[in-house]
Amino acid sequence: MAAKKIVSKSGKSNLTKSNQSGVDWRSLYLYAVCLITLLIILFATISILNGVVNLAFPDPAYIDPYANKDNLPNPALLAQQEENEQLRALKRILTSFITILITAPIYLYHWRSTKKN
Repeated sequence: MAAKKIVSKSGKSNLTKSNQSGVDWRSLYLYAVCLITLLIILFATISILNGVVNLAFPDPAYIDPYANKDNLPNPALLAQQEENEQLRALKRILTSFITILITAPIYLYHWRSTKKN
């Protein structure tokens, strides 16, 4: 069935109801952005939790058994490696918080826009 064109006073043509049963691109866009931003927030939250665990329980330093003839680890090196691991965990936590701070308003704006339809 062909859609009838209705020409308004301004000269713009509008399609009648027979074509309105198609895809609502605006709603599709809004829900897609909401889904993507929600997934980003979810993965950033998981990254924050992982960073907190790494901060509380840093990975043990790697000790090369062939580097030292005595096989005695250097305590200063071990402490430095643990501190570096904790700094990396803090950076991951901060990056994840920034990601959430950026994506949350985008999500809220688009979610509220879907409710206006």
